[in-house]
Amino acid sequence: LRSVGEVGELSELFMWKGEVQKGLPGWEEREKEHLGEELSDVLLYLIRLSDMCGVDLGDAALKKIVKNAVKYPAPSKSA
Repeated sequence: LRSVGEVGELSELFMWKGEVQKGLPGWEEREKEHLGEELSDVLLYLIRLSDMCGVDLGDAALKKIVKNAVKYPAPSKSA
């Protein structure tokens, strides 16, 4: 099992980028490609780690979404 260093490598890509905007304007194509590689590494690490730990990652994510919705409800819309 690879180390959690994968997450560190991913976070380094954003260290000096400031706020992340949709589509990553200002990022070069090679930076976006590298980001995709690092995101893939982290995803594969998480899948493997959840398997090793006996955690159903899909179920855990759905439960977390519900928990967050209760903890941080969306603002109500005024009529």
